[in-house]
Amino acid sequence: MKYINFKRYKFSTIFKNINFRRYNFSEIFKYVDFRRLDFKKVYKYLYFIRIDFKKVYKYLYFIRIDFKKVYKYFNIRRFGFTKFSKYLNLNTYDISRIKNIDFISSKFLLIHLPASIVFFSFLYLFIPTFYNYDKSSIENLICKNKNIKCVIRGKVNYNFFPTPRIKIKDLVINGFAGKKNTLLTAEYVAVKLSFKNLLTKDKHEFKKINLNNYEVNFDLANLKKYKNIYTKKNNFLPINFKKGKIIFFNENNYVATINDVNLNLILEEYSKEAVLKGKFLNDDIYISLDSKKIDGKPSTDIILKMSDLNFLTKANFYNYEKDKDAIHGNILVRKDKYRFTGFFGYKDNEITISTSNLRNIFLDGRLEGKIKLLPFFNFNLDLSLNSLNFTKLYNNFLALDEKDQKKLFKINKKINGKLTLSSEKIYSSYNLVKSLESRIKFSNGNILVEQCLFNLGKLGAADISGVINNDKKFTNFKYESNIFVDNKKKFSSKFGIYNKKDIFSNLFVSGNFDLQNIRSSIYEISDEEKLSKNDVDFIEKEFNNVMLSDGYENLFRFPKFKEFIKLTTSE
Repeated sequence: MKYINFKRYKFSTIFKNINFRRYNFSEIFKYVDFRRLDFKKVYKYLYFIRIDFKKVYKYLYFIRIDFKKVYKYFNIRRFGFTKFSKYLNLNTYDISRIKNIDFISSKFLLIHLPASIVFFSFLYLFIPTFYNYDKSSIENLICKNKNIKCVIRGKVNYNFFPTPRIKIKDLVINGFAGKKNTLLTAEYVAVKLSFKNLLTKDKHEFKKINLNNYEVNFDLANLKKYKNIYTKKNNFLPINFKKGKIIFFNENNYVATINDVNLNLILEEYSKEAVLKGKFLNDDIYISLDSKKIDGKPSTDIILKMSDLNFLTKANFYNYEKDKDAIHGNILVRKDKYRFTGFFGYKDNEITISTSNLRNIFLDGRLEGKIKLLPFFNFNLDLSLNSLNFTKLYNNFLALDEKDQKKLFKINKKINGKLTLSSEKIYSSYNLVKSLESRIKFSNGNILVEQCLFNLGKLGAADISGVINNDKKFTNFKYESNIFVDNKKKFSSKFGIYNKKDIFSNLFVSGNFDLQNIRSSIYEISDEEKLSKNDVDFIEKEFNNVMLSDGYENLFRFPKFKEFIKLTTSE
């Protein structure tokens, strides 16, 4: 730079010899056809996503910059803005009456203007408090459906904090036409208003409804009527339910309750959304429902979660145009390592499971059949298993404490139906039972085993039938069983019986098993002839001592069963 003396070059003398007025630059652009220029070809080389602005931004550390040090060198009062006025011909603009204003120190911008904005905004929000609101118009707003009716028993007033809203106390929504049952009661209701047209009461725009401290009575018998409200082509205001509970019942019979419910509900013509969070059976429950039209066909997605149980259900169902009352879809149910997937249909309060897969650590198979929801819960199901791991199932049962083991046979009286159970393969420690087939009926808390057939392979077969009677004080299994031995030699070898001259080929046993006290009573044992009472009592005593000495611990242990057979068949 030391060899260049910029002072020697007078750029001002150069520009004196250039007359820019002689050059009309606009004439140059007329020879340029911008339409021929394809800027897309240039733009494709500018790939802004490749530029990592974070690498540049990390060198700009704004916190380190102390703007106070920079600001102190700018003294706005040193700038004489009034000096510029002498270069202006104020007479030309007819502003001679305007005096020089120091806007920086003016209180108008700093105090009066903001205060005016705040004051008039407050006034705009506050004026509607003087209006009188008609209860009937508010009732019609909330209950647009003709099948339900709203009644406001408390006060109605306006409140502008935190947002404009109409507040209602003690709202009651009565049931469907012709019925007097109460669907909903809410202690506090707030109808949110739009900020537009607040000063004109007739033009108020209602945006959302909030209900606090409410109670909903959901009658499962009116499920179809609830569905009609939900699917009706009306745009309802978004509704937010907070801190309430939903009570489910079937006519006059109580079913269940969800507590601490927060529910957001948005019902529009072509889409419906609902999200529920609450407490059910002392567990957090989450239910999400999203309904919309896809290609003109209504489709609904449902998600149900329970946290502590680690339970998840997902379902998607849709309607056919030919039969709008019928619903078809697919479902996924998962709990821990339990998993169920299948296709189902719903019509006239009945669920039909057509194709499904059921899998967990114990079994793998298919479930088909029907489940009737109303007027009473009932089912007729066929569970066909490819395999059943009896060893894992039995060990899992033994892992329960004594109270839970006894409660396992206590069936709710509301569970009624039939179950056909079969398994092509059964895994156990000593592989005694190869497969099984059974028919079981549930009726008012009792379990009727109509038939249960065990395939023992080359040894033979066995069946058992009976009924489990449940009462508050006892749970007993009264049974009858037949044991068929096809290969006596193999039977003797399997159970280590070598001193018995003749092994029975067909044995009948009847008795009663006390599932609470874990004790067996044998009524009869017969082969070709009935055994004497002394022999029956001896066999009963040995069975209780050997098989039930430690509760259920040894009931299905083959070594113990082998020991019992040897004791009762020895000469």
